[in-house]
Amino acid sequence: VALLYGLPIAPIVTIVIVNRLENKDKIMSFFGLGSGGLQIKITVNGTPDSHPNDIVYLRHRPSWKVRKNVFTVLKNHDNNNAQLIHQQRGIVPNKNNNNRIMVYSCDHDTEGSITLTMGHGKKLDHMGIQVKFFGRIDMEGGVHEGRPHYDFISLSKELLPPGSLYDTRTVPFNFRGVEKLHETYHGRNVSVKYFVQVEVKRQWLPPITAEHEVLVQIPGVEPSVNEPIKMEVGIEDCLHIEFEYEKRCYHLHDVICGQINFLLVRIKIKHMELAVIRRETSGEGLAQSAAMGGSNGG
Repeated sequence: VALLYGLPIAPIVTIVIVNRLENKDKIMSFFGLGSGGLQIKITVNGTPDSHPNDIVYLRHRPSWKVRKNVFTVLKNHDNNNAQLIHQQRGIVPNKNNNNRIMVYSCDHDTEGSITLTMGHGKKLDHMGIQVKFFGRIDMEGGVHEGRPHYDFISLSKELLPPGSLYDTRTVPFNFRGVEKLHETYHGRNVSVKYFVQVEVKRQWLPPITAEHEVLVQIPGVEPSVNEPIKMEVGIEDCLHIEFEYEKRCYHLHDVICGQINFLLVRIKIKHMELAVIRRETSGEGLAQSAAMGGSNGG
């Protein structure tokens, strides 16, 4: 029709594409791939104010990536000090803390609420709604043998029996007394994470799921004996270097201090560099060797 009336084809094609994008959700719902208009919100209870010994705020989400600007931490520390001074002077900043990242201790019970919201005039028939709590070791980022992930915690509870959703419903949940043996870790090849998952089962259609990660840390105890370290390296009869460190174990906020002694130098030294190396090993064989090395004090 466009060619008979001498109209360009491009505008007609553009209109069709726009309409397809607008009807994307309807098409996915028609084939059972969408959420059917259901919105799921998972809220975990607790703040540093209500549980000061179990919950703390984080500056950023844990990641294996290193910041390009290492002085950003110092800048944030100065900003925190400035906020403290403002509070002491009676100046209360207007900030929304709902989006701040919180980390929970391993002894804190995971509990909260799940809000299920349906749009006005919509209905969703389901075959039951469950809430699950997982502790998972994920190796999808690297080379792995066998299955890409392993669930060391897998718990499930029923939220709602089969029925229909018409409006907004809020249902509480709790997973108490769960032993969390590992810290949350997001590495380059391996990640350890805990998360709450909501699953809405449907007849003849794939379930609707939503997840919320729970960051967990295991606070360490400073060792009673933290002796200094001395080690010697070099080339026989040519170069002997002695490294000295103030202590063996360091806190993440500590500064590594020590000294290097050149005991014997019979060769020309062009330059010398110092580097802090962060190494990640993954795999069953590597994990066993690392455990054996750790038990021997390595």
